[in-house]
Amino acid sequence: MSVPGPIRNTKKRTTCIVMGLVIVLLFSLALSSRYQVYADRPAKSDIIILFAGPDWDSRLLKARQLLHEGYSGYLFIPVTFSLYKAGPGRGGITAIRFTDIKPGIDLSGSRPEKEMINVFFRKNWTAYRFPRYYEATNVEMLLAKKSMDACGLKKAIFVSSPYHMRRIKIMADRIFDPSYDIKLVPSHIGTLNRGLPASWGKLKQAFTECAKTIWFLCYELWDQ
Repeated sequence: MSVPGPIRNTKKRTTCIVMGLVIVLLFSLALSSRYQVYADRPAKSDIIILFAGPDWDSRLLKARQLLHEGYSGYLFIPVTFSLYKAGPGRGGITAIRFTDIKPGIDLSGSRPEKEMINVFFRKNWTAYRFPRYYEATNVEMLLAKKSMDACGLKKAIFVSSPYHMRRIKIMADRIFDPSYDIKLVPSHIGTLNRGLPASWGKLKQAFTECAKTIWFLCYELWDQ
């Protein structure tokens, strides 16, 4: 039995609408991924702050490159509360404590080389009384600010992956006042900000970044 004309036409219209919405969503995510790629020119700073993430090796490589090029003498990794200093001739890095920068400084965090990052990060999360619903990058930035303030540091370079940088900038603009000089340097740029994402992985990453940004803005508004 054939499907009546009106019903068939309705199904076609519904299918077209759904397909159109999917295309608009994908195109919006594609444009969003370009927007999320942000970069400042690195400048001489007091400290380099390295944010954790899945492409850890490339992030760490960039942070060490900046350290060795003389943009800063110190590297801080919030998720492990680890502090490092550029070695002689900037050929390596050496783990140090905050008291090596400022004697008598009182920070409860210590270097957890033998502990899992997530375990120690959650321990600091609780120790400094950050709400459990806070987004992890936000907590990393708050730990970075707390450490910078304790040491009297005002200039920092934030290092993370390219698609993470816009969200970091949005947070930094709200957490750090104009008296701080914050530069955002991605692990790499290449052709990431040209054209549209070439894979579903990039679209998924764009969606995740958008969702996390919205979540941060929502609870920030709620906390006010």
